[in-house]
Amino acid sequence: MESSKKHSLKKEPAPRGSSLAGNPPGKGEGANDPLEAIYALNIGDFVAESFISDDLLRKISHRLSDDPDKLKAQLEELIQIYSMDKTLGVLGLDAQAGFLIYDSIAATLAGMFQVDACHVFQSATPENGESALSLTGTSLALDSTQRWEISIPTKALNLICDVYQGYNPVTHAQVTIQPNWRPIERLGQSQTRSVLAAPLREGQKQLGVLLLESYTGAVFNEEAVQLAQVIATVFVTGMRLQALVAEAQNLIHHHKADSNALLNMRAQITESIADLGIHQQEFVEALSSAVDARCNFTQGHSKQVGTLAHAIAEALELNEKSIDLIYLAGLLGSLGKMHIPQEIIRKKEQLNPQEWDRLRDHPNVGVNLLVKINFLSEVIPYVHYQIERWDGSGPEGLKGRSIPLGSRILAVANAYYGMTQERPYRGEPLSHAEALATLQKESGVKWDPLIVGTLANIAPELFA
Repeated sequence: MESSKKHSLKKEPAPRGSSLAGNPPGKGEGANDPLEAIYALNIGDFVAESFISDDLLRKISHRLSDDPDKLKAQLEELIQIYSMDKTLGVLGLDAQAGFLIYDSIAATLAGMFQVDACHVFQSATPENGESALSLTGTSLALDSTQRWEISIPTKALNLICDVYQGYNPVTHAQVTIQPNWRPIERLGQSQTRSVLAAPLREGQKQLGVLLLESYTGAVFNEEAVQLAQVIATVFVTGMRLQALVAEAQNLIHHHKADSNALLNMRAQITESIADLGIHQQEFVEALSSAVDARCNFTQGHSKQVGTLAHAIAEALELNEKSIDLIYLAGLLGSLGKMHIPQEIIRKKEQLNPQEWDRLRDHPNVGVNLLVKINFLSEVIPYVHYQIERWDGSGPEGLKGRSIPLGSRILAVANAYYGMTQERPYRGEPLSHAEALATLQKESGVKWDPLIVGTLANIAPELFA
């Protein structure tokens, strides 16, 4: 994972409006912390800590520490922003799914990994006191009777329990030969041939298992394993945040709640929000790596496009939020390739017109996937309109500046790397100079002249 600003999203000083925003861990606990003043002023990320003078800090901190009603109002705002669908929407949660919310997550993950089934098991302690793993989510259509009767004692000799006890994801290309594989007939596991399983845990606390199954014996590569691990982390962090939200709601409705308890709860929630923002970014980068790995001849393409788009946006002196969104859009612009058949992606012969149409349509397929990931909703226009042309001859006829700026930047970054990378269905890639010359020749027709000119002035070492 890259740690520099060029390759990562910043954490805003206060969690307002975007689920990627969050406070640095440990902040917001003391009465002399500038973050307290930011909260008290209720203007969130519109104010930087350096703008808070010592005199203003003393006045606001004194006022805030004695006002539980204001603290309750802040907690209520946090709860509204980080509701269940906001924190777990990254995994495809459908807020309308009621008590079957994990089914929507399992269904999205099954599609994301292109597997036949996905199940979520979570630990529970029934009345008899024996800890067990219960099915709480599945991509299969099960009625409530089938669902709630599926439970495995955590100490049983079972591969799922083995994963539950461990720390790292496990994959088996031939699960049927594993001694502890115990197929659950109600889940149709007699037809399962390969699995990828990731433990759900928070530190030493065991919480459950995420299980992905293929009936055809699919091989899970390193990138898929990493993606499963990141997803498990996002899931656990989201659930921790939801538990804190539930506690905060009880505290808000307690008429005698004191300021210290409210301050402590707010600090815990904001720290969890910061963690969630970090893990959501890890999810985006792991997802883009998994897409690139599937298209093995374009390994690293998404990261390269995202980095170049980021550099163009910086050179244009856009604001930091726009730069971050354009970087994300660059990472996810090829997401739709997950649903393009391998025979097209890896075909060595010239593609026929139907195959070209399928390949060109991948941004639209990717948009359909992004719709399910609600914290990425702002990047959807950038991805959707990246195949429009400056002269208006694109699919939807948008012309010139009517095409979103982020889309115009992505179009140029994608075109550059498309020209300079090997493809099995065409000849030798172009050199850096040849690619720039091609872009400049088609500037004002396919591409925004300003973006092409900006690209030409970027330091050459970025392209190495």
